[in-house]
Amino acid sequence: MKHNRVILAAYGLLAAGVWGLCGCQSPYRIQGENRQTSRISAEMRGVLDRFREDIPRRMEQNNIPGFTIALVDNEGILWTAGFGFTDTDHEIPVTPTTIFSIQSMSKTFTGTAMMTAVRDGLLDLDAPITKYLPDFTVNSRFEEHPEQKITLRLLLSHTAGFTHEAPVGNNFDTTCPSFEEHIRSISQTWLKFPVGQGNSYSNLGVDLAGYILQRVTGKALAEAMRERIFAPLDMPYSSMDMAVIRKNLNRAIGHQFGVERVPLEIPILAAGGVYTNAQDLSRFVQFHLNRGRVGDKQILDGKILDVMYGQAGGPPLAIGKGKNHDSVYYFHGGGGFGFLTNMMWYPEYGIGAIELTNSAHHTIQGKISGELLDELINQKLVTKRSIPAPPAVAAKTNPPQAAPSFEPTPYKDEWAKYLGHYDIIRKSWGLFWWARIGEFFGIGRTSVDVQKKDGFLIFDGTKLLEYKPGLFFSPDGEAIDFRGEVPTWRNLKLKRM
Repeated sequence: MKHNRVILAAYGLLAAGVWGLCGCQSPYRIQGENRQTSRISAEMRGVLDRFREDIPRRMEQNNIPGFTIALVDNEGILWTAGFGFTDTDHEIPVTPTTIFSIQSMSKTFTGTAMMTAVRDGLLDLDAPITKYLPDFTVNSRFEEHPEQKITLRLLLSHTAGFTHEAPVGNNFDTTCPSFEEHIRSISQTWLKFPVGQGNSYSNLGVDLAGYILQRVTGKALAEAMRERIFAPLDMPYSSMDMAVIRKNLNRAIGHQFGVERVPLEIPILAAGGVYTNAQDLSRFVQFHLNRGRVGDKQILDGKILDVMYGQAGGPPLAIGKGKNHDSVYYFHGGGGFGFLTNMMWYPEYGIGAIELTNSAHHTIQGKISGELLDELINQKLVTKRSIPAPPAVAAKTNPPQAAPSFEPTPYKDEWAKYLGHYDIIRKSWGLFWWARIGEFFGIGRTSVDVQKKDGFLIFDGTKLLEYKPGLFFSPDGEAIDFRGEVPTWRNLKLKRM
């Protein structure tokens, strides 16, 4: 990553120099802006003006082709603006209606849609998922039939035990199998810890939850999301349907270091498949600020949202929760496949902010929108209001157990065949020639070493436990499997170099 940042910085300086010499306007300039002037004070206008002027500078420093931002309160959008272009060809400007892939921010959309199914009596957060997927299984070295203990609440709170990547359809496999193929492959994975006895951020849990929503509604997830979220919240530009997304010419193109073409379609649908824009996202945040209300219509009861927020007992579901300015805020970011995005809101201050970028390699994810909210709150340009805390309701949880012991297995001579240097196999990334040269010299490469050291087998710097011949686990619960023709780590395929 250090090498990547140096190269990106050099590229940004070179690009800035070229634009300066040719007398062209900066590609980072503002392209479209809307303000609700009747609801913005002179002091707030001054804050927005400063951010408006500073964003192009920070885009140039971080080599971000396109950027959108929105500030929203309970009544709607206060300010939204687009900067730069959808691609480095500088042909299509980014505006507040340009759609971006929001990656893991999609999890909060999926979680909200799940709450509508709870509202309708289609789902029970605390029923075993085998109620909805009777044929589903998953591997565990801690307990038999763990799938009979896993619930939707555990899936959405990242406490079911799943690892992050699936064998079919993951962040290193861009061949884009179907959502169903991706889901089926989850049964090949191993849980990292006993069900409900830890926390590990996982695409798999949310994707599995989204698949359950698809099953109980009898509709493709993209259609279920349209009916339950995008249409009721009046989000016409938002979709999970790749056919719809592909046709939208006002679409930001993802940019990733060294990658010639970032794929459009990904199978990580519930956990990362939403495309939307700043205008639509503002409506989503406004919906949450108003506790499930859109205009005069209550879409979701506040009590159901309190469950999602972790305000009524139990952990937050498909959303992040923090505290600042002596107040609770909610957030979710997204990153990968050429994009970095973020949204956050403060219910007590009745305000939130969104930012979307079409670059996966910069250091300011969520910082500009977060700084904007901080400044407005610190300058007392928004008023804090009291929101009564809901009565706590005990959520159903698995009884706590003693943490599983981890005793690394002493080295065995037959493990010598596993020693060596391995690279993670990346499919269909289409690297530029200069990125391939960089990989040869170790720049941008994702690799691991398997060594014998101090009487143990060492993988990526940690001692391993052998569970079965050729199947090992690291202290954090990740599986390393040498049993097949292609070894895997975290379900990612490895190639010995």
